[in-house]
Amino acid sequence: LIVPLLREDGERASSTDEWSAHRECLKKTLVHYLYGEMPDRPTQVDVTEEEESPVFGGKATRRLVKVSLEQNGHRAGLRVGLIVPEGGGPFPIVIKNDAYRFGVSEVSDPKRREKMEGERRPDVEAGVFEDAIDRGYAICKFVRTDWADDVPESKDRGIYPLYPECDWGAIAVWAWTFSVLVDWLSGDSEIDTDRVIVTGHSRGGKTALAAGILDERICVTAPNSSGGGGTGSFRFFKPGLREQRIANQLANFPHWWHPRFFEFAEREDHLPFDAHTLKALVAPRLLFNAHALQDDWANPYGTQFSYEAAQCVYDWHGVPDRQGIHWREGGHAQAKIDWEALLDFCDVHVKGIDRPRRF
Repeated sequence: LIVPLLREDGERASSTDEWSAHRECLKKTLVHYLYGEMPDRPTQVDVTEEEESPVFGGKATRRLVKVSLEQNGHRAGLRVGLIVPEGGGPFPIVIKNDAYRFGVSEVSDPKRREKMEGERRPDVEAGVFEDAIDRGYAICKFVRTDWADDVPESKDRGIYPLYPECDWGAIAVWAWTFSVLVDWLSGDSEIDTDRVIVTGHSRGGKTALAAGILDERICVTAPNSSGGGGTGSFRFFKPGLREQRIANQLANFPHWWHPRFFEFAEREDHLPFDAHTLKALVAPRLLFNAHALQDDWANPYGTQFSYEAAQCVYDWHGVPDRQGIHWREGGHAQAKIDWEALLDFCDVHVKGIDRPRRF
């Protein structure tokens, strides 16, 4: 494995004081090969209120808004939803990137919408979000495909025409969106932007991990079952199971990453990083990874392997408990138990509340 503490000159970083500079070097490697160059965050956003209503028996207020940017003669709008507890703020906030805010009717693909309805995803989230409100967390969701569509050949719409000078992929756009929202939320007295938790599932998990790497204001980075390009190794797989390699992503999702990344298809051993590098770049901040034991395509074997490999960086910083991992039985989903484990982790490390669960 590539050692995350090894500098470009071949010497090992000798103190945590050197980590910031070394981390910037590793981030540049990821931007060059994986994410692509991103623009500076905008200095101004326009926010249009769409709807406001009490939820959970009046314990919280739900707001639906549209956040819009205008640049280079183009405009792009982003659907955002907020649920904020009543009174007693400012509250830490969990931000999730997804295909909808709080109702799957926003999902344009009818087959995908039907699948989500069959999984009862909104019902699961409604229960989880009420639990989060009771624990004193605000919730935010945004529709990631508003600014970068999740299909190839989509760079003529969304956010791309606003920044034609940038060579970023969709994952980078979605990750950058987290940062734009943190900027906007910093003006809300009910939200504590020093305690931001970012999450997402599958490709959304890759996105949440990228956001945590690229924006050091994020307190807790929480990818869920994110696979290759997230917390799953591109090199190590359980023997006998189908392997999610770079060639698979090139064939199906070439818009996710910078084209330079795909030069390593079938050459993963030459890739200058792996999942443990991405995880290590969150250190010494908080990192929580939820995964399912039978989620074979998302590579649970390589996920555990990269967890152990990244742990050396957390140990080196003297904060071994700031990286957490949670396993459950089952397949590919951000299930109720995953959410509960994430909230327990945040209770312990963000709120200082004792929980019996181990990570």
